[in-house]
Amino acid sequence: MASTSSTVYATSPVLGVDLDSKSSTPAHKLLTPVFASDGRKHVYARASEALASGDTCKIGASGSASSDSGSAGYDVNTTGGVAAGQYFWSRKTSLA
Repeated sequence: MASTSSTVYATSPVLGVDLDSKSSTPAHKLLTPVFASDGRKHVYARASEALASGDTCKIGASGSASSDSGSAGYDVNTTGGVAAGQYFWSRKTSLA
């Protein structure tokens, strides 16, 4: 299930971000991390291809997110997924 502002919210270091947001223009610096109320790290990224909600993805050093069918460490946690070129918050798949 994708997060919404009523289910999962940022707790640090940036408060008040919408972890379900997506945009064609950046709202934050790529790779900006936040920790959320679900205990997981979320990282701001840019989709290099269309990604569906729930897809696992890998995040490159430049902040580019691409699909990865393995356990890449992050997933797309945005309602409706994201189109290529959109900016979004990806969620670490584990609490560690």
